[in-house]
Amino acid sequence: MISLSEISFAAAREVRLRSRAEAGDKRAQAFLALRRNSGQVMTVLQICLNGVGILGGIVSSEMLSPPIAAWLLSWGFSQAIADNLGSAMSFVLVTGVFVLFADLLPKRVAMNAPDKVALAIGWFPKFALRALYPFVWIFSKVSDAVLRALKIPAASAVEPVTPEDLRAILAAGTASGVLLEQEHQMIENVLALQDRSVTSAMTPRDEIVYLDVQDTAQTNHEKVRAKPYSRYPLCNGGLDKVIGSIRSEDVLASVVDPSIQEVPSKATLPNPIFRMRRDVLSVPETLNLWDTLAQFDTHSVGFALIVSEYGLVVGLITFKDIMGALMDGLANPFEEQAIVRRDENSWLIDGAAPIGDVMRELHLSELPDSAQFDTIGGFVMHRLRRMARKTDRVDESGYRFEVVDVEGFRINQLLVTRLV
Repeated sequence: MISLSEISFAAAREVRLRSRAEAGDKRAQAFLALRRNSGQVMTVLQICLNGVGILGGIVSSEMLSPPIAAWLLSWGFSQAIADNLGSAMSFVLVTGVFVLFADLLPKRVAMNAPDKVALAIGWFPKFALRALYPFVWIFSKVSDAVLRALKIPAASAVEPVTPEDLRAILAAGTASGVLLEQEHQMIENVLALQDRSVTSAMTPRDEIVYLDVQDTAQTNHEKVRAKPYSRYPLCNGGLDKVIGSIRSEDVLASVVDPSIQEVPSKATLPNPIFRMRRDVLSVPETLNLWDTLAQFDTHSVGFALIVSEYGLVVGLITFKDIMGALMDGLANPFEEQAIVRRDENSWLIDGAAPIGDVMRELHLSELPDSAQFDTIGGFVMHRLRRMARKTDRVDESGYRFEVVDVEGFRINQLLVTRLV
C-alpha cells in the first residue's frame, strides 16, 4: 500500500486527473488537493516505509530466528552455528519477501497504471498524514533547518517546459507510434511559427499586385483579370502610399454597374474604387509568424502589408501564406513545391524557400550565418558577396549550391548537390 501510494503519487498525470476533477470526480479532487502538499505527503510515506522496514527487522530477529535455529539444532548443528545461520536465513527470507511484495510488485503495478492506482488508494496518504502529522511536522522542521544550514534551497523552482522539451516528447511519441509522422510534422511547424520571421513567408515587394486610384477603372479591371486575388492593396500613386484595401468583387462591380461610376463633383479622386476602400492591416517586418497570426485573428483580415522601420512596404503576407508554413513538409497536391528532390544527392530549390526548411530537408543542423537570412537565396548571395549570376556556386557543409536561374536581382532557382 505504501509503495503503491509513493509511485502513483509521483507518476500520476496531473492533466488527466485535473480533467476528471473538473468533471466532478471527488477522488481526483482529493488527490490533487494532496498533491499541492506534496512535501508532507512524501515525508509521511517515507516514515511509513522506514517503519515497515524496521518492523521487518524486529520480526526477523525475534520471531523467525529462534524457530529456525531450533530446527537447525535438530539436524545436529552446534548452538552457535544454529543461531548464526538462523539469523542469516531469517534475514534473507524477510528481506526477500519485503523486496518482492512490498517494493517491486507494488511499484510495477503503480507505474503501469499510475492514474488508476492514485484514485484507488488516494485515501491512504491522507489517512497517514492525519495519523502521523506530529512526526511529519517535526521531521519537516528539522530537514528545513539542516538545508538552511547547508545553504540549500528547501524547494527547487519549477522548471518551465521549453520548446526543446516539447520536441523531445514529440519525437518519443512518434518513435513509440502514438503520433503519426504527419502529426509530428504539423506540431513541429506550429512550434516553429515563433521562430520564423514574417518576412520568411511573405510575397516580396516586387511581386505584390496592387490597385491605384490614379489609374483608370479599366486598368484596375485588367489587373484583377490578370491576377485574380480576393483582395488587393489600394494605393494613391505607388506602393508606399497605401490608403486601404479593396475586394476584387468591388472592382468588378465598379465596371459593371453604371451607378457606381457616377462620382460626386466634390470628389477629390475620380476613380470610383476610392469610395469602396477598406482598412488595411500593416505589421512590422520584425514580427514572427505566430504574432502575425494573432494580428489576423484580432483584426479579421485576409492579408497584411509588411513595413520596414523606415515606413516602406517590403512585402505582403496572407492568411494562406501562414497556413502554408503550417503545412510545410506535408504533401499538398494543390501547391507547387519549393523544394523538389531530383534523386538521392540533388535537389531543385526555389530561391525564396525558407532557409530553415532547406536545412531540415538536407538534414543540416546549421549553416554559417543562417540566422541572418530568411531564404536560401539570401544565404547564397551573402556567401557570394555580390549579386548572383547564373552558374555561380557556393560549397558549404558538404553541399554545392549552384544558381540555375536569376530574375532581376533575385535568385529564382538553385540546384543543390551533395558533395560525395
